Amino acid sequence: MDRIFSNVRINAIATALPKEELDLASLESLYGEEYIHKVTRVTGIHSVHVAKEGQTSADLCVRAAQKLQTEGQYNPQDIDALVFVSETPDYVIPNTSAVIQSRLGLRNDILVFDLNFGCAGYVYGLFQAHLLVSSGYAKKVLLCVGDTLTKTIHPEDRALRMVLGDAGSATILSEDKEVSSAGFSFYVDGGRADKLMIPAGGFRTPCKPGVTDVAYHDDDGNVRSDENMYMDGVEVMEFALHEVKGVAQRVYNLCNIEPQKIDLFALHQANAMIVKYVARKLKAPKEKVPVNIRDTGNTSCTSIPLLLTKSFAGVQPEFKNTFVCGFGTGLTCAAGVVDLSRTQFYAPEILS
Repeated sequence: MDRIFSNVRINAIATALPKEELDLASLESLYGEEYIHKVTRVTGIHSVHVAKEGQTSADLCVRAAQKLQTEGQYNPQDIDALVFVSETPDYVIPNTSAVIQSRLGLRNDILVFDLNFGCAGYVYGLFQAHLLVSSGYAKKVLLCVGDTLTKTIHPEDRALRMVLGDAGSATILSEDKEVSSAGFSFYVDGGRADKLMIPAGGFRTPCKPGVTDVAYHDDDGNVRSDENMYMDGVEVMEFALHEVKGVAQRVYNLCNIEPQKIDLFALHQANAMIVKYVARKLKAPKEKVPVNIRDTGNTSCTSIPLLLTKSFAGVQPEFKNTFVCGFGTGLTCAAGVVDLSRTQFYAPEILS
């Protein structure tokens, strides 16, 4: 269902990246110079950040949240709810949001929970935070969104290895009666869930040595096992091209706004080609559709906040009507029109 909210401000957004980088040019000896050049030309990706062993999505989100605290965007005692969005939590049990609450020194009487979402996760998180504030339950919400999907990739899966990167983010939302309204719309096709998934490792298909960890080659020469990330790139792209436009129109109708009045289109940074194709479907002007993926790659649920902090840190853009849209795992699409005209953006922190 679609929903519109009032009186919720997105105060500030910070992001964090792991220090280690994989330069795709370094893979030329493995895959050939021509292949690497083709990938970088199509995707726009030249390098990705890779979390080191023992470094998690929570670590990156905590670093981003600490940046917001240092900048005076929140007092730990003022946070009423913490929402953590990720496909790569610290543990199966307990919920990672509880761990983050302790690490940040937040109060013990707050609401915390995890959302398991990928590419559409940031918009889902914004929606949940808006629900909490507009309901009157929370005055201030900390939204932590991050993924370390490089840990799920088989080292010989050349397709995903050159696309996915790791990152974390933190966003503060609070009650504010002077902010513009925000609207959200969603779409899900669970019948295509197998087009972007890790087949084994959950309770449906537990990991079994000698069975689920056996690697195989696909028709394109990529290597993976059932314990690794799998993506049908063509299907995911088709989903985005066919479904985003309809969800966007629902949001426009909900917010009573014409697409020409949108100040910024902040789209999930899957790769440069997909962003440009989706932008064409939306008939969005190029100058309103930033692509900032060259040195970070597709960072899953973190791609939208990372796009914003990389592109607009240190400036105060007048993005009163910002279209945000994520699409992918599920397969799901989530879109919204939000007010970022008073939002502070902080350049990505680097976590050693």
